[in-house]
Amino acid sequence: MKGARFNLSRNAVILIHLVVWICVFSLAPIIRYIISDSVDLNFYLNSSFLVFHAYIVGLFYLNAYVLVPFTLYKGGVMRYILVTAAGVVLAGVLIRYLFPPHHNHFHHRLPDMFFKIVFPGFFVCAISTTYRILGDRMRSEQKINELENEQLKTELSFLRSQVSPHFMFNVLNNIVSLARKKSDLVEPTVITLSNLMRYMLYESDEEKVSLDKEVEYLKSYIDLQKMRFGEDLPVSFEVNTTSSLNSIEPMLLIPFVENAFKHGIVSGERGWIKIELKTWEKELLFTVYNKFHPGSSDEKDKNQGIGLNNVKRRLNLLYGDQHTLEISQNEDTFAVILKLKLK
Repeated sequence: MKGARFNLSRNAVILIHLVVWICVFSLAPIIRYIISDSVDLNFYLNSSFLVFHAYIVGLFYLNAYVLVPFTLYKGGVMRYILVTAAGVVLAGVLIRYLFPPHHNHFHHRLPDMFFKIVFPGFFVCAISTTYRILGDRMRSEQKINELENEQLKTELSFLRSQVSPHFMFNVLNNIVSLARKKSDLVEPTVITLSNLMRYMLYESDEEKVSLDKEVEYLKSYIDLQKMRFGEDLPVSFEVNTTSSLNSIEPMLLIPFVENAFKHGIVSGERGWIKIELKTWEKELLFTVYNKFHPGSSDEKDKNQGIGLNNVKRRLNLLYGDQHTLEISQNEDTFAVILKLKLK
């Protein structure tokens, strides 16, 4: 999903601001000490200098939390510039006449007032405005990302919920078909179905499951279909995995297998299915090939409202550009080739 989420407590934010201000106001005496090898602490602790510090800090937060949100955002750039300029100049005049200069830190001449009070005020306002705008933008992007994540979870939950009824519909049809034939396979079929339902109930709600569990689920489903079709539909399933630690979205691969069985056999014609799953490092290759019978799929597709479109959407939401999916067909073969990076 997009972006990272950073949450700092109020106390942590206050501490960071205190550290930054200490560093800023320590910079001048440090530089002076480096240059002259001595520091006159009285110069930095007199009332006029402390007032200047308070002026800088107060202007920073007044601009960030009052002028920017209530003047710049609501009144526009020109109103903000006029109000800010008037406020900075007024503050400079008040500081000049209300606090007498010490050690020539504030001079009564206008050029000195501009360069030592007004100009730093404008500079602080520029930094404060940048701080507020960037902070608001980051919070806005975070809210958008959170909303997108919630929408993504909702859509994925909806798509996943569609898979189970779709699967159950197919399996129940298989059992009905066996029951009509009074086959001895009805009982083992129901037992296999119960194992599949256990996986669907207890595992499919997880965000990720181990690849081994997903493979076992596929094997159970294939065994279930073999009970139905027997020798009429030869099926091969080869698995070659290099690690048992890999995980995958649950029930992500089953729609491709379902589709193969849906189109792999037609009454009066012999079909076949070949499925292969390989992994190496964090790469997965899943291929499904089945006999394709031209003209037989249209009617079946009318009864399938989900299938491949569902899994395509889930792949796009979950893996994005970390996967490729190729689906093709020729005169007698339908092929699915899925490559994705396991997370």
